[in-house]
Amino acid sequence: MTPMRLLLLAAATTQAQSAARNDTRRRLAPFSDQSPRFYDVAAKTNTDKIQGHANLAARNYRYAGAANPKCKVFGHFYDTIYDRWMPKAHAPRFQFLEIGYFKGDGFKAFSEFLPNAEAHSMEVSCLPAGKTDNKVDGYWTKWPWGNFAITHPMYHSLRAAKRLHCGDASWFDFLEETWTTHMRRPDAPPLKVVVDDGSHIAAQMVATVFFWFPRLAPRGVLVVEDIQPSNEANPFRAKFLPQMLHDLHYCGNPDFKEVERFPTLRPLLNSIHCELHVCVFERNDEPAVPDLSRELSTQPKHALNPAAYRPGHVFGG
Repeated sequence: MTPMRLLLLAAATTQAQSAARNDTRRRLAPFSDQSPRFYDVAAKTNTDKIQGHANLAARNYRYAGAANPKCKVFGHFYDTIYDRWMPKAHAPRFQFLEIGYFKGDGFKAFSEFLPNAEAHSMEVSCLPAGKTDNKVDGYWTKWPWGNFAITHPMYHSLRAAKRLHCGDASWFDFLEETWTTHMRRPDAPPLKVVVDDGSHIAAQMVATVFFWFPRLAPRGVLVVEDIQPSNEANPFRAKFLPQMLHDLHYCGNPDFKEVERFPTLRPLLNSIHCELHVCVFERNDEPAVPDLSRELSTQPKHALNPAAYRPGHVFGG
């Protein structure tokens, strides 16, 4: 090839790469000029979802021994994942559910960031006061450590509007009652977004996926935050997430030696996108499945113990 042809080829390649990058930016930019950026909205609250940026810039290290610079600081860097995956400002009205209202800062940020959302949240600490043994089948029915949520200015209006639901968000009975009574109304918009920012305990995070992912409308998203390597959360990352990735690439071809780990979730799963300590599970175009039984809405034993998987075994009780 002559030098001139090499130069022309290089120029054409550079032009094509630039065009491809610009096209990718256009496709991945989820917001119009009317939409705010999550960082700008969240920075007006005290949510930790974006506090990692400021602490990293200030070298305000809490975990100085960490190899990853972003892990040296308190706070997260979730703004990029929310900018990419949340509905646009001009999207049709939809339902949003947050699990873990706590003191309300995250909910306030989402409420402004998603102006077309009918926003709901769940919180365990606003249950009636009780003792540490106030549980049914291991689930909280009263709460012994005070109401964290009540100090937030939105608390009373959300409770009156039946948008803040008090209960244990890993308990099927509470979830089903909230879903059927307050969210699955004839006049309700479709459920498009669920964000788990609750206990950060792996079993409860998995419970969120099994109950809410099938009930999402087509192309809805379920976000699980705080998937860090703590003792409580790490099994979600180390045990459950690899099985979900396995099912994402499942073909069901009899010529392949493969198994379907989660038959209730796999047929509805379109993609999994993760950034540091947060993952998005995207629904495909299959319709929502709003009437799943307790068994189909409950995690099997092998969800956090892959060694317990048996071919043909779906539920764990």
